[in-house]
Amino acid sequence: MQTPSARLNDITLARNIPVFVTMELTRRCPLSCRHCYLPETRGRAKPGRELGTAQWKKVIYSLARAGGLYLVFTGGEPLLRADLPELCAYASARGFSVRVFSTGLPLDAVMAGRLAAAGLAAFEISFYGPPAAHDKVTGLRGSFERSLAAARLLKRTGVAVRMKTPLMRGNLRWAGWLRELAGREGFSISFDPVLAPANDGDGAPLRLRLPAAGLAAALRLDPPSRRRVQSVPPSAGADLVCGAGRNVCSVAPDGTLSPCLQLPVKLGSLAARSFGKIWKGSAWLKTWRRTGAGDLPVCSGCKDKEFCARCPGISLLERGDVLAPNSQACAMAAAMRRLHGRR
Repeated sequence: MQTPSARLNDITLARNIPVFVTMELTRRCPLSCRHCYLPETRGRAKPGRELGTAQWKKVIYSLARAGGLYLVFTGGEPLLRADLPELCAYASARGFSVRVFSTGLPLDAVMAGRLAAAGLAAFEISFYGPPAAHDKVTGLRGSFERSLAAARLLKRTGVAVRMKTPLMRGNLRWAGWLRELAGREGFSISFDPVLAPANDGDGAPLRLRLPAAGLAAALRLDPPSRRRVQSVPPSAGADLVCGAGRNVCSVAPDGTLSPCLQLPVKLGSLAARSFGKIWKGSAWLKTWRRTGAGDLPVCSGCKDKEFCARCPGISLLERGDVLAPNSQACAMAAAMRRLHGRR
């Protein structure tokens, strides 16, 4: 019997309802994390234009009208936008369950109170290990203490806090330490070993990926029974490559619509055209929505496909082809097969 969330996913996939939305409010960030996929945070590109408050509200309104339910505000660092609490409150009032992905660094008591009043579902902050290990990843001395102070402040105001930990070479050994920290502080925590190439094609983050043994250890931290298998589709028999552009979409700081944050295909500008016209009229999306698992030239015959959570965006950035396999997905699928006791 399907769970309500699986049923919702099936319905929205079939009808192309953009129920999961990510909005990048800015590409500005106080950190320069070693694994970041944004070239702006690594100094290889300028942050660029950002929509104003009224423009963002128009986008939020249009996505709510289209059926959006889950909204993430991210960056860069979304706290660098003074209007973040206003946008959170606006989205919450239109029926969205709102989360913020942040470093927490620019947070103060006033901002925390405004965010709490905006009705956030959760506030998620990345942590990479104890202070020295964390700061080595972020490139900013003192960033661990500032992020932890922000997390504590948010919790005191009643906002649910989640620690997010990307796992990579150099910080896997701190996973247990971070889990204990989360328990002491009353935060939830999640681990993710997936690292993507940068959006400009730079492959430096890939050198930080865990080797096979480390990847297996990382997957054991988040048991396979709890992980998504076969990408987005949760139901047996679903023949979809990914939910991106079907029931998932992403909006860049300048209003450019993409199928997903991790699949940076530029579909059109929401500053110039309505969401509905792009979402329903895009030639790329029409082709993509006809693509199924059987169209994958290599993956369709792979013995690990039932364990695969392949991301077409990473395939595009790594291989130049959304339908190609990518090395991390292949390694993770093989590791999950072994964890399930399959040979």
